[in-house]
Amino acid sequence: MTGLPQKAARPAALLGWALAGLAMAANATAASPPPPAPPAGAGAQVLAGAKLYQQQCAQCHGVMGRDASVFPRPIWGPGHDLAKFGNAKGLFDYVQLLMPFDDPAKIDDAAKTAIIAYMLVRNGNLKAEATVPTGGDQTAIK
Repeated sequence: MTGLPQKAARPAALLGWALAGLAMAANATAASPPPPAPPAGAGAQVLAGAKLYQQQCAQCHGVMGRDASVFPRPIWGPGHDLAKFGNAKGLFDYVQLLMPFDDPAKIDDAAKTAIIAYMLVRNGNLKAEATVPTGGDQTAIK
């Protein structure tokens, strides 16, 4: 019987952690700088990706792809983690499985690819007017 209260408390503790994470995400978004202007000469896919990134990703990763309270590691630019995926296809495969963190199925493949195109432009791996085929390709990530 002594184990029963601990089991009952465990879901409450998990809920507390989840609520704390949501509060941190809300705080990170509220304190963030304004989104960067779209890259000069950006094509439709990159423009859509910029908008989708702000709607679906910035709450955890920050409007500038770094320094968010929830996930502070940069996802593009100096010190980024993108290179570990090798290319746009590797990054797409990761995003397809795990992002957005709350429900990977809520964004379709075309939207995820647009976000990846935007990220690759921000990282300097893709020209602003270029496009990435749905599902990614062999565009190298440096």
